[in-house]
Amino acid sequence: MKKLFAIVLAVVMVLGVASSALAFTWNASAGTTADNFANRYKIEVIKLTNETGIIGTNKLIEAPGATAVNNAPVYFYIRLTVAGAEAIPADRDAVQTNAVANVSFTALADAAGVALNVPAADVSLAALTNGVYYYDLVTANFLPITAAGLANTNYSKAAIEARCQDTATAKAYAMVKSERPLNATPFQSNGYWVSTGIGTVIFQDTEATPKTIVTFSRNGDGKITAVVVTGTAPDANWVDNLYTFLGFTAADVAAGKIFMTNGNLRAALGFSYKGESSITWAANSTPIILDPAIGIGIPKTGDNASVIGFAMIMVAVVAAAVAVKKVNA
Repeated sequence: MKKLFAIVLAVVMVLGVASSALAFTWNASAGTTADNFANRYKIEVIKLTNETGIIGTNKLIEAPGATAVNNAPVYFYIRLTVAGAEAIPADRDAVQTNAVANVSFTALADAAGVALNVPAADVSLAALTNGVYYYDLVTANFLPITAAGLANTNYSKAAIEARCQDTATAKAYAMVKSERPLNATPFQSNGYWVSTGIGTVIFQDTEATPKTIVTFSRNGDGKITAVVVTGTAPDANWVDNLYTFLGFTAADVAAGKIFMTNGNLRAALGFSYKGESSITWAANSTPIILDPAIGIGIPKTGDNASVIGFAMIMVAVVAAAVAVKKVNA
């Protein structure tokens, strides 16, 4: 016991005269960056419009400027592009293993007025190989376009048709993220085994039967309130090196300057990446479909120019008919 006390005391004395702290700036481990993550996992919510051909054919096309009318259909799809993924579980890195996605809809429903289906929890993307995937309303999952079960609409397997319930708030949102899990299961970073609890952050030299364990106690704000050194054979030099790596001193801890929040821990020892995409619709002042039971009518694009153009064509037809009648008379 005296030996352990002497080791801890020596560590405190050494750290007390160490160089000034680096204000809790840790050196993040090399690997995936935010830009690199965007290349590996890209999620997009893309607005569409229903275009009708002259012989009654329908075609959905991308239309960033598409507008909406209350109780009329809107169209979009949610596309996820995956690159740099490994098919074999043992070959997957932590970013792929912890990649998840989710979607949400606001003021959008199906033809019966039922809210669109969303995942009950984040959807794991760990098993997805490289390729393009689309959100499937039935399974609330991401499927390749070749999947037999993907059939969101009659116009397109990937496209989603929804009724706009309120043009002021209608929104489709999707996100993809991956972050280092922080829990009681140790992970390795920069030669240290790290685990966390609600009130602790633990560093140890090995995963099994560690000789040196440093436990930082933290309050609800993440502030370090105490430090305890334990293990089968605590090593003062190992503890000294840990403090040097973390970039602060025992004096900084005593002064209440160090906050080991989960966000700070991920920035220093792990990763936290996120990509988002969303769409909204500007309200169209000219209602295209007054009765939702009628279905999709003409014009399909929902823009005022189409309405005016259609009206002008009808005026021309009527005028021509009147002219013919006068000639015959």
